[in-house]
Amino acid sequence: MTPTAPLTTLVEQQLERVQALQSVLEQEAGVIASRASEDIEAIAKQKQSLINEIQRNDAQISRHPERDLLNHDQALIEHVSAIQSTLSACKQQNETNGVALQRASLSIHRLRNLFQESGGKSELTYNQDGNASGRKTLGTNVKA
Repeated sequence: MTPTAPLTTLVEQQLERVQALQSVLEQEAGVIASRASEDIEAIAKQKQSLINEIQRNDAQISRHPERDLLNHDQALIEHVSAIQSTLSACKQQNETNGVALQRASLSIHRLRNLFQESGGKSELTYNQDGNASGRKTLGTNVKA
């Protein structure tokens, strides 16, 4: 839209975009919980696209010749308030998602380490004193 588009239209579009962002962040939380890496990437792209649209629209609103109405028109004031509260919820959800993503990453890292550590345990043998010893040569010197 151009800066001469009605201010009400720009503000309503902004509210719709912010609500869409909130919905995407809620989807992201579910995708993180399910650890679907491909879906996480797709959601991240969708989220970034919405953020870019919100920033562009915000710039158009800030340059709009009637932007002073944002402080005087009751309907616009209510829309701006709704946008701000939704954005606040988005920020909180994004932080929560970030923490969950870090925890999931750490969990996967720990699991990978466990697999690496346990990889050699299949070759464990015990000597006559009951002490464990790992030998990769177990069974390689058998001639049958």
